[in-house]
Amino acid sequence: MGRRGTLKYDKYKYWRYYYVKERVRQLLGDTLGRIRDKIIDKLMELGLSQNEAKAYEALMELEIASPLDIASASGVPVSKIYFILSELEKKGLVESQHGRPKLYRAIDPKRSLYILTEKYFRAREEALRFISKLSTEEKGAEEGSFWSIKSRKSIIERIRDVIRDASYSLAIASEDRFLTVLDENIEEAIKRDVNTSIVIYSTSKSATASLVDKFKRDATIRIRRIIAPSVFIVDDKVGVAYIPRDLYRVGTKKRETALLIENEEFLPILGTYYRYFLWYPSKPITSPKDFLSRPRTYCIYYRAVEDAKFLLSRKVRVRAEVTGRFIGVDRREVTLKGWIIEAYESPDRTIYNMTLVTDDGKKHVLGGRRCILEDFEVERVTLIPKYNQ
Repeated sequence: MGRRGTLKYDKYKYWRYYYVKERVRQLLGDTLGRIRDKIIDKLMELGLSQNEAKAYEALMELEIASPLDIASASGVPVSKIYFILSELEKKGLVESQHGRPKLYRAIDPKRSLYILTEKYFRAREEALRFISKLSTEEKGAEEGSFWSIKSRKSIIERIRDVIRDASYSLAIASEDRFLTVLDENIEEAIKRDVNTSIVIYSTSKSATASLVDKFKRDATIRIRRIIAPSVFIVDDKVGVAYIPRDLYRVGTKKRETALLIENEEFLPILGTYYRYFLWYPSKPITSPKDFLSRPRTYCIYYRAVEDAKFLLSRKVRVRAEVTGRFIGVDRREVTLKGWIIEAYESPDRTIYNMTLVTDDGKKHVLGGRRCILEDFEVERVTLIPKYNQ
């Protein structure tokens, strides 16, 4: 992060701030306190945690302060203040200067509000666009984007076709006995070096054990004890959502139906369901170490961040080849090559990115599709672990 000059620290600033704060409270009653509370509430509405909002509000008043002074002024526990300030710095809301003590300052409030509100404006626009795709008025214009598939036999054959078309990545979540019907197709995809992530809904110990034993060396597997709708996502471009007839005890006379999604603007909704409701809550079974014994290519970006984070935590150097587009006017597809030096995932897993230093020494923050906080939008990334370097 760039610095504009050297931060000047006044060790008495906190105490002056505290004295003035108390004196104003005496003169104005609780008015100032209510204003601060409103600021904190609004910052929380924009996505900050309560402690992040308290720390940022105090720092705006202190201007330049040490972590201990910020903790005292904001009421954030000292045990948490260093982590909170680190999170605010990663979000681009504060700047730091190393020294004894380490000093922090808040960036201009207008810039902070822009950073916090931009992602919500984008999310609102995308949500409205997704909704419009589902409206009656738009169905005719989007004909061909969504297809209904009837009968179990047709559904199985269509899912097999989708798996055969996979080039880079395959995200699966389904019941173990249903996956057993598709295991040969999944195995063929893995042999083509398709990066495969599987959530198995375990209903039969023997069926689950057989699937885990078959795919544990070349796929990332998680187990879920509760059955849910089946999901298949290929190359982050095509998806199938399938609800078996007996999942919600639908009558036997009603034919089963699956939805084939070829609309790349709607597919992120299915991807978000897979990620937050199926992938994260399920129990990991396989070791990332085995899966990452050789290079892997990803279209599903959060999986790349997960695996890069794992490798870096074990001091493994990670080389990467990244295909995508810079955020801005020029949207030509380019390929970057270099080294991953950081893989970041926020505690709530809503923000995730990687930092790449290219071979010419330039640093880029990599985000997934439709990223707004990073400077490079990744379409596809290959991670190449360098265990002996």
